[in-house]
Amino acid sequence: MIRILSTRPFRRSLTIALLCAISLTFLLPSLAFAHAILVSSTPAKDAILRTPPTQVQMVFSEDLNPALSTAEVVNTQKQRVDQGNAHVNPGNSKEMDVSLQANLPPAVYTVVWRSDSADDGHVLLGSFIFTVTNPDGTVPQLAPGSNPGQGLLGNISASGTLDGPTLFNLIAVTLVDLCAIFWAAAQFWMNFVLQSAAEKHHEEQALNLQVEQRFERRFSLPTLVVLLLANLGVLYGQVLTLTGNNWPAALNPQLLVEQATSGRFGTYWLARMGTILLALFVGILMLVWKQRPRVVNQALPLLNLFLAALLFIALTMSGHAAAVASNVLPYSVVIDWLHLVAAALWIGGMLYILLVYLPVLKPRSLNERTRSLLAILPQYSPLAIAGVILLTVTGPFSASFHLTSLDQFITTAYGRTLAVKSLLVGALILTSAYHVFWLRPRMKKEYRKYIYAKERLEKTQAGAQSAQREPESEDSESPRRGHSVLAQQVKLREGRLTKRTSQMTRVLSWEPWLGVAVLLCVGLLNVFAGTLTPAAAQSQNPPNGARAAFHATAQTDDGDYSVTLMISPNQFGTNVFTVQVTSVSTGKQLGANEVGVTVETTMLDMDMGTESTDLQPNGKGGFSASVDLAMGGNWRIDVRLHTPDNTLHRASFRIYTPF
Repeated sequence: MIRILSTRPFRRSLTIALLCAISLTFLLPSLAFAHAILVSSTPAKDAILRTPPTQVQMVFSEDLNPALSTAEVVNTQKQRVDQGNAHVNPGNSKEMDVSLQANLPPAVYTVVWRSDSADDGHVLLGSFIFTVTNPDGTVPQLAPGSNPGQGLLGNISASGTLDGPTLFNLIAVTLVDLCAIFWAAAQFWMNFVLQSAAEKHHEEQALNLQVEQRFERRFSLPTLVVLLLANLGVLYGQVLTLTGNNWPAALNPQLLVEQATSGRFGTYWLARMGTILLALFVGILMLVWKQRPRVVNQALPLLNLFLAALLFIALTMSGHAAAVASNVLPYSVVIDWLHLVAAALWIGGMLYILLVYLPVLKPRSLNERTRSLLAILPQYSPLAIAGVILLTVTGPFSASFHLTSLDQFITTAYGRTLAVKSLLVGALILTSAYHVFWLRPRMKKEYRKYIYAKERLEKTQAGAQSAQREPESEDSESPRRGHSVLAQQVKLREGRLTKRTSQMTRVLSWEPWLGVAVLLCVGLLNVFAGTLTPAAAQSQNPPNGARAAFHATAQTDDGDYSVTLMISPNQFGTNVFTVQVTSVSTGKQLGANEVGVTVETTMLDMDMGTESTDLQPNGKGGFSASVDLAMGGNWRIDVRLHTPDNTLHRASFRIYTPF
């Protein structure tokens, strides 16, 4: 079986898989979402209605978890005006509806919604307003700085801050990835590396058996136990977000069961648990049943390899890759699955070398260590190279979940984390290329020279022993001199070989830590889901958590006007935008007869489109309007000035809005 898998058909299949991954990556650059985002609503955002509505209908980008998605509607006094029946529409799992009280009086109403994605389990909190006009047609206004919807459905941690809940989620997600990748890598090693090397190099069978036993006895069960606990931590982390980071409330059994049993995330989270428990059973069986029949001994590693594939499918189906349109779901899942397989082949394989293989090799003689390295590493290299190619190819697809422009690599911490991950992957590629294409050939060359010199020395020693049994002659001194010269050569070759072998083991010892750093970056990207905070934005928020209004001044692109933008209170929900415009050349503040002002708000962390709002003169020399910031995070605010000469002038601002 192993011989069949490791021959030409297997390599051909692997090549086809690589080509498919490359093609799909370019075909599907930006089809995935990270959360269930509000796409449209009735009444629409900022709608001004003459007749009070009887219900609110909201359509989201993903299927909703009906057990944990909800909405509330309040008036300006924070009094609920809905009937408490928010529910996901049975005929459309992307729609959430809530009924309103009859004959709502004229006022501004705030709709606060919480979406729990049925695809990846992520929670998103948002809001919007609509207004019912007075009988005379006048439009009620919110009091400046008021936000009636604040805190209605809990609070989500500010993006990009490593507070306690976020750190907990980071640890849980990273441990799941790390343990799953390491355990899967061990199955690749046992099925494709160790057995293949033992078949080609019979002298390595005993050492390879020790390597297998070391993993079975010391790492297999502990890794699976940690994976099981970390997977429970992922579920708790989801509920922790759902409860507004309330640690005791997140232990509510009902909430935990609902999250684990509803939606696609719950289904595949349970699949994760089932696969891990089955793998634990197989691991215990392999540990206890030591004298196994040969057929069972060959079948168990293949069974573990199958379970590793199932585990990766469950991880993929309960993650971001599943949050796509149904027509591309299979392709998205295949790409993310290949990404996990690639990480196991490359990063997991290096961890296996560090933790399992090298400790077994350490007490061996120089000859045995070098011989084993030269036998094992060529068997591992094709898998590692395949992992490098797959990881490099499928990585951009994962990045497209959140990054919509190149400048986000600098302006957001998500982008900077992704940039660091890319640099680490680059360092891994260079390091692997160094020991595969430069260090290993030189070690192999030195090993051949060492073996050749050693064999010559052994022949000379045999000749010297024969000469000792013969009578002394004038030529007896010549073999002694030759033996001395060869002994010096062997010592010299041994020193060089020791140096090369030490260099190889040293590189193999620290290289995996680069891989661990890559997985840590992956954990950050998953936890923050593209909403990491830019450093400049963080400075706007006082460390004591107090809210700070946004205030900044910028010149228009052409330098003709100076624009001062004030946003109060600068938080998730309804805000008052105030703009003052001054002519740079005259220093005069412009009024309504000289300029029109429009603001455009664009969410940078997620693709939510751009909203445009016309500002009205506020009687104080500026322009104001109420504008909804539907979620906390990073926003770009474009202020557009319309002057009488039909020229458009623009000034841009970047802000961070807390939840």
